[in-house]
Amino acid sequence: MNVPSPLPGSYLVIELANRCSLACVHCSVADDTHPHFNSTGYLDVEVVEGLFTDLATHEIRFDTLILFWLGEPLLHPEFPRIWQAALRTAAANGTFQKVELHTNATHLTPRVTAALLNESAVPQVMHFSLDATDTDRYLTVKGKDRFGEVVQNIEYFLSEKARIGARWPRPVFQFIVGSNNVEQVSAFEAQWTTACSSRSIPVQTAAGHVPRGEDAVVFFRQLDCPTAQEQSRENRVFRGAMAELGLSVPEQAASGERVEDDNNAVCAGFWKSPVISWDGSVTTCTRDSHLFNSVGSLVDTPFSTLWFNESMRRRRAAVSKGDYSELTVCQSCFIPRSLNYTGITPEEVDSWEATG
Repeated sequence: MNVPSPLPGSYLVIELANRCSLACVHCSVADDTHPHFNSTGYLDVEVVEGLFTDLATHEIRFDTLILFWLGEPLLHPEFPRIWQAALRTAAANGTFQKVELHTNATHLTPRVTAALLNESAVPQVMHFSLDATDTDRYLTVKGKDRFGEVVQNIEYFLSEKARIGARWPRPVFQFIVGSNNVEQVSAFEAQWTTACSSRSIPVQTAAGHVPRGEDAVVFFRQLDCPTAQEQSRENRVFRGAMAELGLSVPEQAASGERVEDDNNAVCAGFWKSPVISWDGSVTTCTRDSHLFNSVGSLVDTPFSTLWFNESMRRRRAAVSKGDYSELTVCQSCFIPRSLNYTGITPEEVDSWEATG
């Protein structure tokens, strides 16, 4: 099997658990009727380790491994084991250039903190999903009252990182800017800048993309919305708030544009961003929470077979021409020019097809 080289911006998403300790208003977890949560559980740790072995064996590589999708990854009872396996695979085989964890920090216990802090040669980023600066707003945005405990957990993590001088993971304090929390942007920056500076942890502030480096980052992100009208409104909120902070915003967010009803565009998900659900299902996009585009399950078939099988070749051939006629879920998706979307060029498609 010929495996194409990883494309720029490629990432593998693994959902370790589809349960969550919160119910954020911008997340499908808050939807009690969503079928993704009809049953809940954890991705089998042996399935994860088998995946890593399969990737290494076939020299399948991604720029980034993201340990997060719809559930809280730290709920997984074997999280430390999985984290260490990911780092070993990345270090030994170059399977991932970076390992990234997104967490709401409700289960960031001292045991987990001890497992996370390390001196590996593999860059690691830890996004703390926060979105508020006080208990009342946290409850409004996140759905449950866990603010005090979350702040305590993160401050312990920072103190331990500073105490032992651990290089990784790099902390990122994430605030998804929306109409429901925009007035707290300045306070959020001050809160976490102070938390880092008081521990002599270098910190900077950024919008849209986390900059390269090892400094901690207070990070403001654009909200993704289900309709173009809502997106346009929230884009204006985001741009205005970042302008008040004096932060530059990358071009695609500055324009505030989205491509509405334009499925002649080529979606990068079919090449760059496979998603593995908690039950082992493999799909093509983090928006596919219903798993309509699933190509099979790791429980039955190795990733190296699923991601390069004939079904995926047919899909890529169609999508490269802007043809979504057999991909029902994609037909109703307006492809974003968004900071939260990784695009693909015709040259990248051609290079993949030439070597795949």
